[in-house]
Formats: sequence, C-alpha cells, structure tokens
Amino acid sequence: MKPLVYITIIILVIVSAGIFTVNMLKKDAETLHNYMLEMESYINAEQWEEASKSGKKLHAQWEKYKKVWPMLIDHLEIDNININLSEFESYLDSKDKIQSLSKLSVLKILVRHIPERESFILQNIL
Repeated sequence: MKPLVYITIIILVIVSAGIFTVNMLKKDAETLHNYMLEMESYINAEQWEEASKSGKKLHAQWEKYKKVWPMLIDHLEIDNININLSEFESYLDSKDKIQSLSKLSVLKILVRHIPERESFILQNIL
C-alpha cells in the first residue's frame, strides 16, 4: 500500500511541476509578445526612437528569461531567439523598416511556439 501512495505523490508532483512550467512559459512568452507588438506599431509608424526604447525593454526582459528557460526548453530554441533578436536589433538600429518587421515577425513566431511545444497535448506526448 505504501509504494502506491509514494508513486501517486511522485506522479502528482511531476504533473504539478509540468503545469507550473507551462503556465510560466505562457506568461513569459505573452510578455515578450506584447513588447513585440508595441515595437511593431512604432516601426510601422516609423517612430524609431520609441521602437528603440521598446527594443531595449524587450532585450532586458529576454535576458531575464534567458537565464531560466534553458532549464525548461530545448537550447536550440533559445539560440534561434538569440540569433534573430540580434539580427532584429541591427536592422532596428539601421532603421530598415522592411527587415525589422520581417525579423520581428520571425521572433513572434518563435516566442509563441515555445509554450505550444511544451504544452500537454497528445501531439507532444506521442
């Protein structure tokens, strides 16, 4: 009887940790996505100084998440975000509207993809 109780407790802890992790990733990804939407509107309006300020906020927020996310997700995902964020920042600095919006679009997809990839759905389990 005791082994069954221990196994049940361990399973509950694992499932609870998984749910907590997915919720944290969703919240963090939503925060990053909101910064990106803000920057997108500034870039479309060609308000480069405001876009640059939002870009710095995004970068600072990403630096915080980058310390925790490697424990939770594949490192390749983090590398892809780092590479695209770096390219985006250089396009933003050069005030290249088309390339900035293009890289921002890629970043939005990468960030939104992470919680989907870590969710408890049949596709991810199989």
